[in-house]
Amino acid sequence: MKVIVIGGGPAGCAAAYTLDKQKHAVQLFEAADGVGGRTRQLHRDGFNLATGALFLMGGIYPRTSALLREMGCDAQLVPWGGAAELLDSDGARYPVSFVSLPSYLKVPTLTLGDRLRMVASMVRLMLGGGAANPFDGGDLARFDSGEDLESWSRRSLGERPYEYIVRPIMDFLYAVPASWLSTPFPHAIIRQAHRMRLSVPPGGVGQVSEWLIGAARRTELHLSTPVERVERLDKGWRVWADGQSYEADGLVMATEAFVAARLLQPHLPEAAHRTLMEAPYTEYAHVAIGYRTNPWPRHRSDIVLPVGPGETRNVGALVLHSRRHPGSVPAGGEVVGVYFNTPPLAQMSDADIEREALAETLRAFGPAPAPDFVHLFRYDRGLTIAGPGHYGRLDAVHAAMPRGVCLAGDYFSQAGVEAAVFSGERAALRLGRQLGAV
Repeated sequence: MKVIVIGGGPAGCAAAYTLDKQKHAVQLFEAADGVGGRTRQLHRDGFNLATGALFLMGGIYPRTSALLREMGCDAQLVPWGGAAELLDSDGARYPVSFVSLPSYLKVPTLTLGDRLRMVASMVRLMLGGGAANPFDGGDLARFDSGEDLESWSRRSLGERPYEYIVRPIMDFLYAVPASWLSTPFPHAIIRQAHRMRLSVPPGGVGQVSEWLIGAARRTELHLSTPVERVERLDKGWRVWADGQSYEADGLVMATEAFVAARLLQPHLPEAAHRTLMEAPYTEYAHVAIGYRTNPWPRHRSDIVLPVGPGETRNVGALVLHSRRHPGSVPAGGEVVGVYFNTPPLAQMSDADIEREALAETLRAFGPAPAPDFVHLFRYDRGLTIAGPGHYGRLDAVHAAMPRGVCLAGDYFSQAGVEAAVFSGERAALRLGRQLGAV
């Protein structure tokens, strides 16, 4: 079977690797000059900057972990403890572990009643039903009650646990208000949180895609080659890219939802096309602030999470990248990643974002000289957001695809490497079954 994969992020590279294992003839087309998509690394002045994803989550990333073991790459992963502190609006600091929910119970702003209520809610959540796989949109859809995460948190956990636990975690992971998010995904993650182990490949998270495509040895890789259009043939499909045509028995579309919608529009029912076009993406921004000499070599935490009741904060998290990913900085250097929440960005210029990033860095970590560089990453469509009803709407699109076309992308679940890898592998397996492959 001949297959064309469109998109070279983790989803497309996982699809190509899976198809390649089955000995299919695979061609992968990527518009950029390297694979990785929103997880790519940017090399600047001796620093290795993460453009998007920051870490892998071990035990709750089963398919990513399994493929890394299969390729013999898992032993290269660099563990990260995720030591964090909550920085309150009055300057108080509360140490926590980002990967340990029980550590948040020690935050002194919580009352005994808050703690007991939280424990009771967690027990009910653990004993109740929920999605077994947080990255399977179909599974998540079955447990989508229509309630948003903020409403559930305030009702089930209380006001202070919402402000000092739910908000800072969600601000860091998804950069949007909890009221924009549905509950099945975070509920599934909470039930599996005890398995969470953070790690980073030695070359950064973008190396996951590089490993996958490197192991797909028979796959023909076309970089800097955006696909212009897709045509349906009597038997199979034709793809046009860089003025040339390529034919295949089937396609895996591993692009953003709106790109898949544009390329497939002539071949889709109107409702499916509209669903893909309307898949929600939010603006996203973070700033990398680089120092050749680390101003804070003995700071007690790796992550600072601003907290405190009130309106949406501009900055959701600050990370010392020499701790998260030692290979990302030259010896003795440091990069601070400053991660912004989405709502304020509409009123902020690039200069506003950079200025606030510097100010928040000094507030979080202490005095420092002028940095050696400030690099802004800003995306009009940076993260997909799964609000109430999202999983059912998107999962239904699979059934509307024409024969020989399967979709992949993290937008079917929740933005993240595992969501992309899971969807890419599943699309490849689905396409193989659909076309009668063994």
